Amino acid sequence: MNSSILRSHCPITTGIDVIGDKWTLLIIRHMLFRHKHTYGELLDMKEKIGTKILAERLKQLVADELIEKRNDPNNKKSFLYTLTDKGISTIDIMAKIIHFSVTHYHSQMVSKPIDKTKLSYIYMHSKSEAAFIKDSKKSYVKFRKALLNF
Repeated sequence: MNSSILRSHCPITTGIDVIGDKWTLLIIRHMLFRHKHTYGELLDMKEKIGTKILAERLKQLVADELIEKRNDPNNKKSFLYTLTDKGISTIDIMAKIIHFSVTHYHSQMVSKPIDKTKLSYIYMHSKSEAAFIKDSKKSYVKFRKALLNF
């Protein structure tokens, strides 16, 4: 499998080529913050990704080494998808997007009644952006270790 074809040596263009499509960060978000790890769980996003698009994106994320695909030891017909350390590192980018959104589109981020599971709530109630990033990484790594039994 080939990694993303890059259009130039510009670091912004490169980043957009790898993670800038409509779905990649949403798939990673679902994995990182909601600990989703099967095709069916990833398909169940509220943004309603199509099955063909999800399959293509997962293949590309594996090729770009942002996620790993493993056989599910409990079901040989199923696969487990987990973020690599490279994939986990996208949290820094997502934190900046969250900061932008809660700063400039705050009224859209606030829900009634308060939903403490929303990223905007978690982010705004963290001690700092650094704490949000650290806690989110720690939580995912702990989840990944338990899921993969290592």
